[in-house]
Amino acid sequence: MSSRRFNVLLWFGVVGGPLAWAVNHVAGYAFGLAQCDQPAARWQLPVHGWQVALSVTGTLIALAAEAVSLKVFLDTRGADNRPPQGRVHFLSVVGLTVNPLAMAIMVMTAVGSPLLTVCQQS
Repeated sequence: MSSRRFNVLLWFGVVGGPLAWAVNHVAGYAFGLAQCDQPAARWQLPVHGWQVALSVTGTLIALAAEAVSLKVFLDTRGADNRPPQGRVHFLSVVGLTVNPLAMAIMVMTAVGSPLLTVCQQS
């Protein structure tokens, strides 16, 4: 595998899940604003459906990033800790750590979003 392709895969493994969560969060916030701001009759968005679809898509991306991180981790497990192999192994550990957190947040959003009412003020 070429060095450039390996670097792209490595960085996808590190930032894939958190970036998918960020897109999910910003899009969900934008859909909520579009639905709840005046005039509300102009936007009739199925906010819950969109939120679930975004969360499922983001979770799949985070799963793919987790798989890439695991593959890199296993490939560099026996390498010495000096750069650049030490950095690659460290970044794979970072990916293995942050992707499950992003997945958990997106799964909770997919499960909890349909249970909440849209546009309820506290």
